Amino acid sequence: MKARERLTTSLAVTTSTAFREISRDGACSGTARIRPGGIHKTTDREVAKRYRLGEKVMESTNAGMDVVKATRLADGLQCVIKTRKRPDSFKTIEIEREWRRTTEVQLGMPQTERLCQYYEVFETDSMYYVVMEKVDGKDLFEVMGETKPTPGEAREIVRQTLEALAVLHEHGRIHKDLKIENVMVDLSACSPTANSGGGTKGRGGLRAHASAGGSPATAKLIDFDTVEDWEPSSPKAKEVLGTDGYIAPEAYLGEYSPASDIYAAGVVMYKVLVGDFPTRDEIFDDQPGENWVGSPSMQRIYKRLQTECIDFTRPPLDRDVNAADLCTQLLAFDAVDRPSAGEALQHPWFLVQDV
Repeated sequence: MKARERLTTSLAVTTSTAFREISRDGACSGTARIRPGGIHKTTDREVAKRYRLGEKVMESTNAGMDVVKATRLADGLQCVIKTRKRPDSFKTIEIEREWRRTTEVQLGMPQTERLCQYYEVFETDSMYYVVMEKVDGKDLFEVMGETKPTPGEAREIVRQTLEALAVLHEHGRIHKDLKIENVMVDLSACSPTANSGGGTKGRGGLRAHASAGGSPATAKLIDFDTVEDWEPSSPKAKEVLGTDGYIAPEAYLGEYSPASDIYAAGVVMYKVLVGDFPTRDEIFDDQPGENWVGSPSMQRIYKRLQTECIDFTRPPLDRDVNAADLCTQLLAFDAVDRPSAGEALQHPWFLVQDV
């Protein structure tokens, strides 16, 4: 298995590409945000009466799954629909039941600017249709392939990613696959405050607004296929789920918690500032099918992470004591040494204004 950008299990599905080619006219209205209480049992014909499905917006590597552009026929709302063919996209009945349960919980999550919203989910005899918000911007992986975020943009991306985690964690949920591909970032337009102050759209306008103390970027967390309920008494996981380089050390032992997401947020912070992973590629040499908890491969990776020395003196961390301190806390080897999302948001690094 290729390290870093590939999942250690096919159960997690990255849909970030689905949210790329978008426009402001697809923004959600108040009506669009009214969500039902659960998964609706219906027919494929009835779904076709509600939504016009368009072209694929990503090539899925998972059997039976597609992500397509769509239009709600009642009011023209532009959205994204993930389709899952039954039973092709589920290996077992148990996996399908768990997916249904966690999807219903996600439908009930509060409306927030930090989490991509689920509008409604339909179940037919042959398919599931997950209707989702169409998010502005590009995923952070694509953004970083085109440009290096400014210090102010980087700070806001990390701040808002932590805010998204705070919402999930406050509702007893953990993401389990936070990575830059699952963070949507919009650098394309100024906020109303920036525009009223004479700012212009585009990167220059955003940076001008940032220097005035405003928000230079917006970020939103997407892809909730891996999200699970969590409480302190939750049993250990049987499989190691996530993406190499972002998986917290304790997760290789089956111990997932909100602190595991915090570690992944630390990796996101390190990458957006330094431009690289905090750990070496060669640590992750497991092969497909070896991601079960207790396997020699998982134990080997855990021990390697235990002795791995992360370099917190790489630029710009060498010039920013606060950034280096927060990143060190987020990437602490022991889960108990990491702050909660709420605690991390109180760190002095977020009080700095770029000039």
